[in-house]
Amino acid sequence: MIKTIVVAFIVLLALAASAGYLYLNGKIIAGEKLIADGQIQIVEETANLEDGKARLEAGKLKMAAGAKRYEEAHNNMFLRLADKVLKGGKGFRDARGNLADGDERVAKGEKKVSVGQARLEAGTLKLQEGIELVAQAKRARVACAIGAVFCTVLAAVLGYFWRWSLARTLLRIDH
Repeated sequence: MIKTIVVAFIVLLALAASAGYLYLNGKIIAGEKLIADGQIQIVEETANLEDGKARLEAGKLKMAAGAKRYEEAHNNMFLRLADKVLKGGKGFRDARGNLADGDERVAKGEKKVSVGQARLEAGTLKLQEGIELVAQAKRARVACAIGAVFCTVLAAVLGYFWRWSLARTLLRIDH
């Protein structure tokens, strides 16, 4: 009777290991698809971030050039006098407003770039974690496959060597 229980338990272990293998295989396939999608997103977001950085630098250069032109014009007494007389000082007021507007836009751009950089780093970290989880699942899948094969072979060997004892127990033959 104990031999029958042992063989049945080993068969159940083989079935459990096979089920684990199939379950992990499905999870690995899904994980690899997510990783591929994540890698594509990382590439796209890296390109977007680089584009944003380039636009920010162009904006900074444009702001610096505008500030320099304003400073040169402001230092020219004749231009200031002409602006006061002809436009009532409106030209320099508008220029100061445009410079303040540009500074604000540059600050917003810097904030967007830093947020984008943080999101990209977080996404890259999450992708690396996913890759590691899939690698662990692959190792566990191999362990399940080895366990299923081992338990199946062990059940077969024990079943062969204990065949008379098992047959008597299963068929209830008393000798």
